[in-house]
Amino acid sequence: MSRGIGARARIEIQDNETVIYKYYGYNWNKPNFREDNRIYDGYIIIPKSCFVEPEIHRKMKKMPSGKRKLVIKRVPIDVDYEKMVKEGKIEIQNCSNTWKTNKDNIDYSAMHILFHLFYEYQKDGKIPEVISLFR
Repeated sequence: MSRGIGARARIEIQDNETVIYKYYGYNWNKPNFREDNRIYDGYIIIPKSCFVEPEIHRKMKKMPSGKRKLVIKRVPIDVDYEKMVKEGKIEIQNCSNTWKTNKDNIDYSAMHILFHLFYEYQKDGKIPEVISLFR
């Protein structure tokens, strides 16, 4: 049974063109990667142009009162963040607590953070200040 793995990222610097997140990851199953001190020493640098807008669905819905109301729904779409990393649009500097990497030597925790960042952005319409992942 797994004791838990996770990652956490927060905005370090943000301007009109770029967002820089600092992050750390941990794995409680491996004593060397527990990260009790929670040192934010990994970087994820994302241009704001990489944040993709969701699809907007508008529909007239009949309410129980009999009136009609316009319902607007944000539908997240897939973002190919892996391609953006490979092309160099998104830069990742692995944290010191990296326990697993992909074939391009990118921390899996950073890739999971990217997935959740783009999903939260599409869901809420704003760039998240903090992302926490736990499994």
